[in-house]
Amino acid sequence: MTTILITGIGGSIGVDIARSLRSDSSLRLVGADSSPWGLKIGARLCDDVVELPRADADPEQFQRRLDQALEGTGSDFVFVNPDPELEALATIKRTPCRPHPIPSIAVTAICLDKAATVEQSRSSRDFPRTFPIHSSDDVERAFSELDTPIWLRATIGPGGRGSLPVSRPEEVDFWTTYWQRQGRRDQWVLQEYLPGRNLNWTGLFHRGTLLASAAMERLRYFLGNATVSGVSGQVALCATVDPQEVEEVARRVVTRLEREPSGLYSVDLRLASDGNPKVTEINPRLAGRPWLYTNAGINLPLASVRALTGLDPGDALDSNGFRIGLHLYRQLDVEPIFGTTPPI
Repeated sequence: MTTILITGIGGSIGVDIARSLRSDSSLRLVGADSSPWGLKIGARLCDDVVELPRADADPEQFQRRLDQALEGTGSDFVFVNPDPELEALATIKRTPCRPHPIPSIAVTAICLDKAATVEQSRSSRDFPRTFPIHSSDDVERAFSELDTPIWLRATIGPGGRGSLPVSRPEEVDFWTTYWQRQGRRDQWVLQEYLPGRNLNWTGLFHRGTLLASAAMERLRYFLGNATVSGVSGQVALCATVDPQEVEEVARRVVTRLEREPSGLYSVDLRLASDGNPKVTEINPRLAGRPWLYTNAGINLPLASVRALTGLDPGDALDSNGFRIGLHLYRQLDVEPIFGTTPPI
């Protein structure tokens, strides 16, 4: 029996991965989390659970305990999901002791820093114009060269953390100072504001070959009306779209970061005012909604386990192809709903 360890099992991506892997009854699933509440969620989805320490407290300890958990549970494969855990591995430049879908550790470190991703991709036409903020001169330059509003965002962190549109330089100073007073030590960038559709493209690569891909559009967010930007890190309504809409751009930026990519790369994009897609970030892990992709015919978690351990993906990839136009509606405390038309 093949055993899979899933970290961050109490989070939405961990839950989606477990749901997707359950389509193969021969797999044994072990959930891992640093939170006792996350472990309780994992106990509902997995055959066993194991506690891990917080990765941001001591990266070396986290890596040691992760490897111990993999060995102790007899795991054959691992999904590492929370960004702080990936950041810990990138900091100490080590990957888990079992097969995994994490890109090379150098590329993982780049992807976790949005400013570094733009710089290292060497493909300015595929990204919004970006101005790292080191001084007030950088802010003035951005406002002299970009139309307002301008998107202000932290370079590190998931879910649009700290992001919002700004229209004046003093708003930048106020917002960044506010977060400093909260104890955060973020680096910030100003980017061209992209008003169009919000898309995700996720691809599974093996030794430079794209094995499978899926894409979706984010349509509505949990608590979006309670955030300054109107966007939160959790989508409430989304729908599958044709991956070919953005695949050329997504593949181009991925292969600029790594000539022969292997693993999972999840590329977020928004459409610019001219309708062209621009990459906003690349995640070295599953993002978007993996459970939606699975129900649309592309089970990326299961395909990853099989392909990256030398097996054929088999029924993880539907022979009928990827189903376009499938909607997923999420609400708190209930199972997601799937349908072909969006709820009112």
